[in-house]
Amino acid sequence: MSLMNARFVAELLKEVSLKTMLPVPVKMDVIYGWAINEGLPRSGKRYLYTGGLYQLLPYINETVKYIKVLEKSSSGELALRAILDAIKVNPYIISSFIKPKPSEVNASYRILKSISRLVSKKVELAYLYEDDVYSGVLLYDMGLDDAFYEHAKKVYEKMLRRKATNLITVDPHTTYILREVYPKFIEGFDLEVKSYIEVLDELGIDLRGKARPKWGLVTIHDPCYYARYLSIYEQPRRLLSAVGVEIKEVRRSKKMTFCCGGPLEAMSPKYSEDIARSRMAELSSKSKVIVTMCPICRANLERVKEEGVTILDIAELLSEA
Repeated sequence: MSLMNARFVAELLKEVSLKTMLPVPVKMDVIYGWAINEGLPRSGKRYLYTGGLYQLLPYINETVKYIKVLEKSSSGELALRAILDAIKVNPYIISSFIKPKPSEVNASYRILKSISRLVSKKVELAYLYEDDVYSGVLLYDMGLDDAFYEHAKKVYEKMLRRKATNLITVDPHTTYILREVYPKFIEGFDLEVKSYIEVLDELGIDLRGKARPKWGLVTIHDPCYYARYLSIYEQPRRLLSAVGVEIKEVRRSKKMTFCCGGPLEAMSPKYSEDIARSRMAELSSKSKVIVTMCPICRANLERVKEEGVTILDIAELLSEA
C-alpha cells in the first residue's frame, strides 16, 4: 500500500472513531452483547472495561480482506477516497458489506465471558454496557494526537458519570493506553487501571473441584504492550503454571518478545502477514499450542496459522481449570 493509501486508512479511522466512538462502525449491542445474560450489575466502583477490541476483531478481520484487495489494486486510492466521502455522510455504511463469521463473533464473546467469570469470583465487578466504548489507542498509535485527545476526553467523561474508581481491562493495548497515556492527555485522570491478568495473579485461581487443562505443553506469545511496556509477563506464566500447564519458551519471549504483525494489518496486510509468518514459525517450533493474551495478536497469528497448530487465548485455558 502506498503512503497515500495509508494516509487514507488513518483518515478513515479518525472519521469513524470521532463519529461513533468505535474504530469500526457497528451498533453498540455488538460490544455489550456478550454480557446480556451474564448478570453483571450496571453500577459499582470497579468496572470491567473491554474497550471493544475482542468484539471488533471479527469485523476488523473482514475489513482487512478488503484492504488486501485495495493494496494490490491500481485504483485502490480512488476506492478509498470514495469510501471516505461516503463515511463522512454515513459512517455506518461500512456495516452494509462488513459481515463477520458468526463463529468468530462467538469466539470473542466466549473469551470475554471467561474473563468476566474468572474475575467475578474474586471481586465485585460491574460492567459499562453501552459506555464500553473504544479507548482510541489506534488514533494514538497513528500519531493522530488531536483526534485521540478529543476521543479520550469523551471516554473519561463516561467513566466519571459512572463514578468509577477502578477499571479492569482485558487486553494489552487498552491497558497501556489508559494507564500510561491517558494521564498525559487528560488533566486530573484519577482511575486505577489493572489488567485482569494482574488481578488474577494477585488474588489467585481457585482450583477446588476443577479438572486440569487438557492442553499440557504450550508456548506463549507475549504481546508487546504487556511485555515490553507494562512488564506483564511473569504473571501469565504463574497463572498457567498454577493450573498445571507446562510452558516451553521461545528465544524471543517476555521482555524481548517479537511482534505479531499488528496492528499494521490495517495499513499493509501483506507486510503484516510477513511479520506474522516469521513469528508463527518461531512459536510453532516449540509447541503446537500457542497461548495469546491479545485479540490483535490472536487474529494476526490465526491468519498465518500452520496446519496442526492451535491458538488459545489465556482466558480459555484458565477457565478450564
